Amino acid sequence: MILNTDDASDRTDNFRLIKRNRLENISQLTCSPTRSLFGWWQSYAPKTPSRKDFDITKLPKLASHIYLIEVIAPGRYLYRLCGQRAGYLIGQTHRMTNISAKSEQIEDQKLATYLDTVIGEDTCCYCTGELSFFEKNIMKFESVDCPLKNSDGEITHFIGVLCAVPK
Repeated sequence: MILNTDDASDRTDNFRLIKRNRLENISQLTCSPTRSLFGWWQSYAPKTPSRKDFDITKLPKLASHIYLIEVIAPGRYLYRLCGQRAGYLIGQTHRMTNISAKSEQIEDQKLATYLDTVIGEDTCCYCTGELSFFEKNIMKFESVDCPLKNSDGEITHFIGVLCAVPK
């Protein structure tokens, strides 16, 4: 199921075309980091892992690709962590950065709306599309967004990875 497609022409970050999809099978993913994180997340089935379950020392190859977003309230999120490679691909490093459906930056509004949708889907989702660097160098990307839940079954965080798709 496609959640939505975003042409991203009004964004200030590096994303230019984004397709968002529900993630049901690891075969939908092409990058090693996205496959690795989704495999870790799936290993907890039928339950959903919590923030406490994630230990970066168990998946050290993901460190530069990883991001962690905390759920504050509907439409409000906090980027708690953004790995070096993820920050480079995005075009800015996010650490302790607020994201809101009411933010001035359109990309923050769209991200908050997307995360609200993922909460409603209550499953992992993945994104594919294009990144543009100085409007010249275009590369394909893939990301995965995995919800983490507390003991009450509420989504408290998203753990994700972002990577360039090999040519």
